[in-house]
Amino acid sequence: MSVGTKQMSAATWLMSVDKRQLSAAIGRMSAASRPWFPPNRGLQVVSTHSHQEDRMSKRFPRSEPDIATLAARVVEGLTQAAEDFPAPPVPADELRGKLEAFTAADTAIVTAETAFRDRHAAKDSALAQLVDALKADLRYAEVAVRDAPQKLSALGWRAPRDGTPLQPPGETRDITIVTEGDTWAILRWNAPTNGGAPAFYRIQRRQEGAPWEDAGTTTGTEQLMSNQPRGVELHYRVVAVNKAGDGQPSATVTLVL
Repeated sequence: MSVGTKQMSAATWLMSVDKRQLSAAIGRMSAASRPWFPPNRGLQVVSTHSHQEDRMSKRFPRSEPDIATLAARVVEGLTQAAEDFPAPPVPADELRGKLEAFTAADTAIVTAETAFRDRHAAKDSALAQLVDALKADLRYAEVAVRDAPQKLSALGWRAPRDGTPLQPPGETRDITIVTEGDTWAILRWNAPTNGGAPAFYRIQRRQEGAPWEDAGTTTGTEQLMSNQPRGVELHYRVVAVNKAGDGQPSATVTLVL
């Protein structure tokens, strides 16, 4: 019989075998080839993965507590395994000192922040008491000189408005040039002492013989004048303004950049 005939016969035999008998035969062969283990007597499988490995860092930490924790681990490791790490660039004692310095500084910051919060709370409480006391004295003063309210000016105070029309501000005072640069200057002035309260200030400038022109506005009493022309004599003044109109202009200051 040829090889081809034998292979065909084997294939024909496999097709003729009952599938349940074939499955049982394969199962007996598999069982015979498996290694034998004794019955379970309460033994537990012990993992070779240690908890220490869980704590090992795989990348450099970012948070301060994690950095400090890693530093402590490195110090401990360098100390206990000195034979494995005989010459680190930063010895364990020096690294420990740096860790202790950081810990002390961090503790100082926490202490300072706590003290700051306490002092801020004390300041707020003191301010609230001052406001209450000040308001009480001002109310008393308003009643005491109600027939001559101008006397309240001795306290830096004035009587409440009685519905009289708003007046324009008075003259802006004490204009000065604080400092200057190549194409800029800073002007400063004081608010009027009379008239209505200013809503804002208008800064004006002109060259000699020319009309005044608006150069800026501000609600404060200082203004940076930028991009000013160079080599030209410029005059500046300030006018206080409110809804009732313009106040009297300030004196003039002159500047050549």
